[in-house]
Amino acid sequence: MLPDVVVIGGGIVGCSCAYYLAREGVRVCLVEKGNLASGTSRAGQSHIVLWEEPDINLQLEKASRLLYEALAEELPFDIEYRRTGSLALVENAGDWEPFERTVHSLQARGLDCQLLTSTDLCRLEPNLAPDLAGGAYFPEDAQVNPILTTLALAQAAKNMGAEIRPFTEVTGIELSAERKVTAVDTTTGRIPTAIVVNAAGVWSAAIGTMVGLEIPVIPRRGHIIVTEPVPDNLINCKIILAAGYMQTLGATSGVAMSANIQQTHSGNLLLGSSRDFGGFDRTVRPEVIRAQLARNLRFLPALANIHVIRTYAGLRPYSPDLVPIISEGDGVKGFYIATGHEGAGITMAPITGKLISEMITSKAPTVPLEPLSLRRFSHRQEEDRLG
Repeated sequence: MLPDVVVIGGGIVGCSCAYYLAREGVRVCLVEKGNLASGTSRAGQSHIVLWEEPDINLQLEKASRLLYEALAEELPFDIEYRRTGSLALVENAGDWEPFERTVHSLQARGLDCQLLTSTDLCRLEPNLAPDLAGGAYFPEDAQVNPILTTLALAQAAKNMGAEIRPFTEVTGIELSAERKVTAVDTTTGRIPTAIVVNAAGVWSAAIGTMVGLEIPVIPRRGHIIVTEPVPDNLINCKIILAAGYMQTLGATSGVAMSANIQQTHSGNLLLGSSRDFGGFDRTVRPEVIRAQLARNLRFLPALANIHVIRTYAGLRPYSPDLVPIISEGDGVKGFYIATGHEGAGITMAPITGKLISEMITSKAPTVPLEPLSLRRFSHRQEEDRLG
């Protein structure tokens, strides 16, 4: 039986699209050029964050976290979801006032978060550096294993009839004279279909060129350090990051770096984070690892006595405004886009899959779609041109 929809990309976003489409009774074929979860989804941390701006991201994050509550019950095996909360740390007194304004602004928009004094931090997390200026607690944040989630979404979609094809690379997309999708060409054969979902992450721009669309997504590299398992009481909150982390998201040159400490179910620490533009190069840079360790040691000195067991670098799909693209392709009937999540792909994967399924099945969207459209970039270019 021919599929109604071909999803391109076997990461957490693509598998979420396949899952929510299959739940709606849509016949889905997912193709992935490597193995499932072999790209960005295997190279991140575990944080489901609810306070990454702008407003449209806050809406996506809140909706997605609610979906995760359901997925933890629905999916066929454990995805290590747990509601842990997160702690954001302010390093210096001079940074306190702008952070305080940010927290008050988030509170005014309905986010549950509380400012913490330096004394509060020492009481909650005795192993943190004692000279920090303060911080904030975000109780709604949560944690999940992105690889297990990707595999569970794919298995659940398969259980509902979806076809999952790993090691199948897309080589072309066929369009009719009216620019409607008619088929996807792959290394394992031609797949006739009227609808394609481009969830190819850092490769989504290349997929877009197959139908003549410019998708402004480029890879941005990030490094992660993994430690040996540590005692559960080393950190009580399982996600602790420097408040300056959010500023690193907007950096466009050099290596942006921040402390980001997350403890997994197995007890290992995942130490982030860095961001730099290096094309598709996933080489681990020793100087970045050294600097990243130093930043994390600044906030958690007890790391000095813990062994690192491995390091890796991955690529995040970066969009210029740090907002994902969840959209139908302009001028190409049947071509949908789900990409550009950068470091928020773990957080936003469920709502992205749900929105794509709602678009394709003509249901009212859970979140407004206009701020997520591809055409927002062409509108801005036109505005810039007109001055």
